[in-house]
Amino acid sequence: MRIGICKSCVRTSRNSKPSFRCNVCSSPLTNSSEICGFCDSRNIFFTKAFSLRDRNDLLAEILNKLKANNEYPVSIFLSLGIRKVLRGLRALDLDACILLPSYSGNKIFNPSLRPFLPSARLYEEAKRILKIPLIEPLLKKSPERQAGKTFSERFFHAYSAWEIKSDWKDRCPSKILLLDDVFTTGASVNEASRILRKNGTKSVYVLTYLRTSD
Repeated sequence: MRIGICKSCVRTSRNSKPSFRCNVCSSPLTNSSEICGFCDSRNIFFTKAFSLRDRNDLLAEILNKLKANNEYPVSIFLSLGIRKVLRGLRALDLDACILLPSYSGNKIFNPSLRPFLPSARLYEEAKRILKIPLIEPLLKKSPERQAGKTFSERFFHAYSAWEIKSDWKDRCPSKILLLDDVFTTGASVNEASRILRKNGTKSVYVLTYLRTSD
């Protein structure tokens, strides 16, 4: 099977697996503590976050190539392992899936210029294995990007970046799977989860290709 990168890069992309992870955001831990400082010290609105692998420089470059160049085979590589994760989510009896939306008023995020949304492949597998519909209750109203912002700036920006669409107010499904490219600080998925829970959702599970572990 062609997965978009050579065997040498596959070996380079591998990370050593941590012995312990946070029970909420899956961040690597140095001991068996059940929750990390991030989740213990902030208002966390998502129920649990999963990522297929921890981010390193090569994996970040691969994801950026997928975003910029619509290199579909690369998405196959980034999605390796997703079937096992999704099968483990079957017991949750999820109601629907959401792709975290980008700002549509800026040509940088125009679907006609970027026809393949990176996290769309995550949904392809989620739809096939979990049999759940894709819904679009969230609207991103800010053209600003999270990239380049400091840790605290990401949270301040996220707070005003999304809103609920009028026809979804107080009508969001109970259990939602939220899909995104990468979990960096968790600011974006946490704010999206807050809005969803404010409008009827009880549990939000997050799935991304990568997560930043430092």
